[in-house]
Amino acid sequence: RMHVRAYNYWASLLADRAYPSVEDLDLDGADFGSHSVLLDFTAGVENPGLAFLGDKLREESQIDEDVHYISQIPGRSLLSRLTDHYLQIIANRAPIGFEAEFVGRRGQNTLYRGILMPLSSNGDSIDFIYGVINWKELADHSTAHALESEVDRAIAAAPSVADCPVWADGPNAE
Repeated sequence: RMHVRAYNYWASLLADRAYPSVEDLDLDGADFGSHSVLLDFTAGVENPGLAFLGDKLREESQIDEDVHYISQIPGRSLLSRLTDHYLQIIANRAPIGFEAEFVGRRGQNTLYRGILMPLSSNGDSIDFIYGVINWKELADHSTAHALESEVDRAIAAAPSVADCPVWADGPNAE
């Protein structure tokens, strides 16, 4: 699971510090980098900056290059669901994971699972948060119903066990 790999990566950067150093973070090297965001709190916690936004997360959330702060993130986007939790990291001073479902901007039910992890540039205070999120969209009702009908037709059209050849050493050998 992506969020577990992200947590293990974060933990591997701890060394003997309370928080991993933001300088040790390899945003392009991790297989989850395209699903991640790096929030920058060096200018304050009220409106953190987006120091990094992975390509797939940017595309899914429909974020263009002009968005630089979380206050500019469109509501009902996957990125807004991830950044909604950042104050919990500041308060708890520890990573948090979460999962939920919501209806996105395109009207699709979306299941997601994410994690936010604190980072520091000075070793003492949290001034960056690294977030990773994975998601999948559920089929709408009419598509799900059509798929269910197709599966039912395929099962009904499948040959019965009696119509299948019996092999001498197979499960129906007796």
